[in-house]
Amino acid sequence: MAKLNRTPWRFWLPAVASAVLAMLSFAPFDQWYLAFVAWVPLLVWLPRAMPTPKQALQAGWLAGSLLHLVFYWWLVHTMQAMSGFPWLLAVSVHVIFATVMGLHQGIALWLVRRLVATGPASMLRSLGRALAVGTLWATVEFAVPYLFPWYQGNAFFRVPVLTQAADILGIPGVSLLCLATSSLLAQALAAKPYRWQPLVPLALLLAAWLGYGCYRIAQVDAAPVQKTLRTLVVQGNATLAEKLSEGAKRLPMLDRPERLTRAEDLSEVDIVIWPEGTLPFFWVEDPVGDTAPGKPKERTRSPQILRDVKWRVVQLAKAIQKPLLTGSLRRPDMLWTAEARNSAILFRPDGTHQYYDKKILLPFGEYLPGTSLIPALKESIPGVSHMDPGVLTGRIDVAGVKLLVNICYEALFPAFLRAEGPDADVLVNLTNDIWFGPDPAPTDHLMVQTARPVELRRPLVRSTATGITVYVDAAGRMHEPTDLNVEAVRRWQVPVKALESPYRLWGDLPMWLLSAGVVAMAIRRRKFDWATDSGCSSRS
Repeated sequence: MAKLNRTPWRFWLPAVASAVLAMLSFAPFDQWYLAFVAWVPLLVWLPRAMPTPKQALQAGWLAGSLLHLVFYWWLVHTMQAMSGFPWLLAVSVHVIFATVMGLHQGIALWLVRRLVATGPASMLRSLGRALAVGTLWATVEFAVPYLFPWYQGNAFFRVPVLTQAADILGIPGVSLLCLATSSLLAQALAAKPYRWQPLVPLALLLAAWLGYGCYRIAQVDAAPVQKTLRTLVVQGNATLAEKLSEGAKRLPMLDRPERLTRAEDLSEVDIVIWPEGTLPFFWVEDPVGDTAPGKPKERTRSPQILRDVKWRVVQLAKAIQKPLLTGSLRRPDMLWTAEARNSAILFRPDGTHQYYDKKILLPFGEYLPGTSLIPALKESIPGVSHMDPGVLTGRIDVAGVKLLVNICYEALFPAFLRAEGPDADVLVNLTNDIWFGPDPAPTDHLMVQTARPVELRRPLVRSTATGITVYVDAAGRMHEPTDLNVEAVRRWQVPVKALESPYRLWGDLPMWLLSAGVVAMAIRRRKFDWATDSGCSSRS
């Protein structure tokens, strides 16, 4: 056993095995059941190899880097399409990114190393160790910054009964349960001969997990419907070629959703929803009246085609006599002295409109980190914009229903949505995944967003430019998801229910308290009775 301490390269086998199993549990493979065993090879390796802290860190880092290398492979396409990077440069940046992000799993395994055991233990102690492992792992997932936050628990997004615990601790709580089950299985396999005792708390934990899921879904279904929001959601299927073109060649991005909308019977619709970036040009502040605009009376930088598009959409909202919610880049003043914003705009039939400007901007897409300190960096990388974050609320009222509008990347942050819309009835997300290429990027993006309705117990209407457009109910079930890269229209009757959840009330506080408890225990009992500084102890 101890020989492995002198041959650290041998950790590559369990690291690669865990990385492969974790990869398969996520899209596009969607073998969610492998999430239960994905990290078992490394959790078995720890007590058998008795690695040093450095070796544990290296093993987890290797596994995490390989996982991120595959999971984020679509970034190569994004860097080529958005910034014009040569393929080799895009791959090189991607490898660096994956290596940095892989530190999450490295840190997690470094911490978990102190909680493994080789000797016998009571069933209660086995369960305690497993929950501590899950808590530490989940803590690293949500406490260490991610560019695109995602968690092991997201692997269950197609199995809502397993995601219901997110309404207590957020999606990291689902990761906690997943890693706790993995730890119990690893405890049974790590001993020689194999031990059956950890399988009893494993069965109890799984039964409690499933039981809570069934109970909460039944509660969501049984809650009375207070109101219903009748939506028409349009997926216009914009293309990357249109996005990269100039002038009138961009107009089909607007032509298709307008045609699809006008073809529908809107008599039983409360709101029409188009995705992020549907308007092909900047939305401008130039005034538009009841007739097509001519030469502006005031000084402006806006070319005629921008004013024509604005007039066209204002007239559409008047013609259909329904509120129209859509996304556009926005110039907040006529002379364009202020930075652009990524906005959602609600057009009302009376000609008025309401803005929401995106508050959480995408790093390296909508702004370049560091430009506040070094302004000369602005526009230094092709395809990387420099936008201003918004300050206006995303809360809008339609047909007596309170909507919380958020844009694309913002839906990855549950604490942000919780703070922005404490009294919201329905979440509405506008997304444009054109830059991220074909699957699995669109599915990965959807995968992360589906946890929000469970955490906040509020339904989500997701409108995308190219797919996947979908309605996710308050139990996390997806309804009528669209295919990718097709024109589509969806009608959803979205029920409004008075549902609450611990996460909605307390946010991340319980997760932080659990994490603090484990850290305090580690400080107070340095050896945990089952770990040492030089390696893992055989004592129980």
